[in-house]
Amino acid sequence: MILRVNPSCISNLEKRVGMQLDQATLEDLLMPNFSYSMETLYNVDCMQRILEHFLAVDQFTEGGASPCSIDDEQLIGSPSLPPITMVAKLIDGYLAEVAPDVNLKLPKFQALAAAVPDYARPLDDGLYRAIDIYLKSHPWLGESDREQLCRLMDCQKLSLEACTHAAQNERLPLRIIVQVLFFEQLQLRTSIAGCFLVSDNLDGSRQLRSGVVGSNEGGWGTSAVRENQVLKVGMDNMRMRVSELEKECSNMKQEIEKLGRTKGSSAWGSVSKKFGFKLKSQMCSAQEGSVSKQQYSGNRKGEKVKNSMGKQNKSIDAISNE
Repeated sequence: MILRVNPSCISNLEKRVGMQLDQATLEDLLMPNFSYSMETLYNVDCMQRILEHFLAVDQFTEGGASPCSIDDEQLIGSPSLPPITMVAKLIDGYLAEVAPDVNLKLPKFQALAAAVPDYARPLDDGLYRAIDIYLKSHPWLGESDREQLCRLMDCQKLSLEACTHAAQNERLPLRIIVQVLFFEQLQLRTSIAGCFLVSDNLDGSRQLRSGVVGSNEGGWGTSAVRENQVLKVGMDNMRMRVSELEKECSNMKQEIEKLGRTKGSSAWGSVSKKFGFKLKSQMCSAQEGSVSKQQYSGNRKGEKVKNSMGKQNKSIDAISNE
């Protein structure tokens, strides 16, 4: 690419790299963009083609991974992962590295992330990390674009640590946060039920061993008590987390209801303004009527006093004339 070689030669190299993509490292794939346009820092299009070559070859190989040949124990418990899972982990790391590029368009990011099959990722923690970095570096994305981007990950395949982080992530859309909280509650309830089963099995095995083991009964009993205490502490922490999640869900439901009531509140404000004006005008008219009544009564009292004073003056004049 640097030497501007023939496109057929570049295509041949991409095919060879794609056949051995599961053996590559992240540093091997961070190829700078040497094109004339220089739209992005890294050559994302080349990485897309390499991944397509790997997927095409992987489908026809005998040891290629498929949805039927990959089981949960092989994905999670086995130290040697299948090639498709190793490539999925590699692509998630590549997406996290190229996500801070402000010139990286959303369709290119989505195309590369969606090219990896769903069964290739046992967990979507790496994909969630890449999406979070992209949202942080592209804050001008609209709500619909963010929801479309977050649909690439499966909330059911997030670990408890990733769910805890996502539930407090303000960059995620509200709908995605509600889904994360829901599935986190399910995981916590499942783990709590598993703790109950383990504690019951420990109690049953302790009762069985108490009749068989004689000399080692004291040491085994203390270890069982310690295990039960550890399980109880873990269960208490999980219960506290479940209660916190329920509170967060209720708060988010209240916020959603408030957002739905904002349109009705504006109409109620206009009605209250109209009725408030009428009440004020009625109160003002009532106050003016009371003041006029007080003035009228005061005038009548003044006339009565004047009449009494006139009568007294007439009587005094009559006495003086006599």
